Amino acid sequence: MWRAAARLLALALAAALLAGCASVGPVVKIGLVAPFEGRDRAVGYDAIYAARLAVREVNARGGIDGTRVALVALDDRGDPTLATQTAAALVVDPGVVAVVGHYLPATTAAATDIYAKAEMPLLVAGASPFAAADPAALPADFVAAYEAVTPFDETPGPYAGPTYDAFGLLWAALAQAKESGGELSRASVQQALRGLEYQGVTGTVYQP
Repeated sequence: MWRAAARLLALALAAALLAGCASVGPVVKIGLVAPFEGRDRAVGYDAIYAARLAVREVNARGGIDGTRVALVALDDRGDPTLATQTAAALVVDPGVVAVVGHYLPATTAAATDIYAKAEMPLLVAGASPFAAADPAALPADFVAAYEAVTPFDETPGPYAGPTYDAFGLLWAALAQAKESGGELSRASVQQALRGLEYQGVTGTVYQP
């Protein structure tokens, strides 16, 4: 009898798990790599709050045509060797379709070939058109929204606006990829980014 009860309990648990999985919609992942530790950690924290804001806003709108966005943030500490390791970790995850990073010339250079070989779209933060920008020129509504996602109402720094705009460009590319074929992949996102422009908080941005 106890075996029958255990079997029924197992079936109930399995059904609950399946129901839970069914209720979760599709998810696409975007990588963010920046120095969250070390002497350049201010750059990373400036970026992470902007990225979280962008992801929170797009998911509040229902995601990309029903597909939710998950942020995968990794720390390269401004170190080229660690940058190659974080890039390698992102390219082996099939759910990651694009990356924003690495903010510093040395770490970006170290990781670029890894992304290129994996045909991973990389929006190079820290270089035009996502270079550091004057935070005093940012719109007041963005500043207020940014401060609201920080633990202590920090104000945006020079990398907040460019990071937010990089994600905004990605949302436009993801939406276009969905409209074109419905599949969100590295290839479809890369194709959608070609020639795409987006009017962001720092001005018009695009993928070089």
